[in-house]
Amino acid sequence: MQDNDPWEDRKSLTFEQAEGAASLPQQLQLKEVSSKLRAVLWRIVHDSLSRHRKFAINARRPHLIDPWDRILRSAHTFRDHRMIDEYEEHADTQISKVKQIFSNGDYLEIFGWLQYVLRNNPPHGFANAIDTALNYCHAAYRVFDHTTIVPFSSEEELHSIEKAFAELATKEFQGARAHLKKSLSLLSEGNNADNIRESIHAVESIARTLDNSGKFSRALACISNKTNIHRSMEAGFKSLYGYTSDENGIRHPLLDDDEASVDETDALFMIGACASFVTYLINKSRAAGLLD
Repeated sequence: MQDNDPWEDRKSLTFEQAEGAASLPQQLQLKEVSSKLRAVLWRIVHDSLSRHRKFAINARRPHLIDPWDRILRSAHTFRDHRMIDEYEEHADTQISKVKQIFSNGDYLEIFGWLQYVLRNNPPHGFANAIDTALNYCHAAYRVFDHTTIVPFSSEEELHSIEKAFAELATKEFQGARAHLKKSLSLLSEGNNADNIRESIHAVESIARTLDNSGKFSRALACISNKTNIHRSMEAGFKSLYGYTSDENGIRHPLLDDDEASVDETDALFMIGACASFVTYLINKSRAAGLLD
């Protein structure tokens, strides 16, 4: 008896895909928004807006109730910089305006609007629904910490960041967590140089937890002396993050120049590398008895 279901591969495909008449699902590229992603994201937003579309007593036209009324009023002033007396109370007018973002907007408009909503206390479950949609549509973005939409270049990179956030959940690592979260936020804004600084600061914060001097080299040496970090690997870590152990302390050669030329590829690499290294340092330190 055959153990494997001969039709298993078809269960996750449309009929057209299974027959070779339509292309198979593919991972979207950074800055890419497919028609499928637009439609699925708008479905979530539209359904949520519709649930908050109500008629007041004796009113002829529906209006939006909180939290959507509050969110859209706030966006009208603080995001779009428009006069509040020009805000349209009619729910259907507001819904139509938002639809235009998902129908015609580029990735900046769509994700920028969504991130503003995520940071202004949207309806319960909204962040999870958006994250699920991004995953379902193979977008190169995910929602982190229910507030920030961040890019990633591979599933492995995404998992390394998720694992780092899980490791940084305890109180003693809140500083490192704050830096990593800020780094993700800057990444979503396209601020690559500052993103790299915050990524490195997350590693520095771990170093300060392990060694009062705050010197990365001393913290790494402390771990290395009590575990089996290979000397070549230890040297590689120092070179990778641009640290030195001289009397001037920690420096960042890549970012010393105010006009440092760093792009999104550099930023994505550094946040993934720093997230992985944060997890590595924590686990090594626990194994060495340096942390509870």
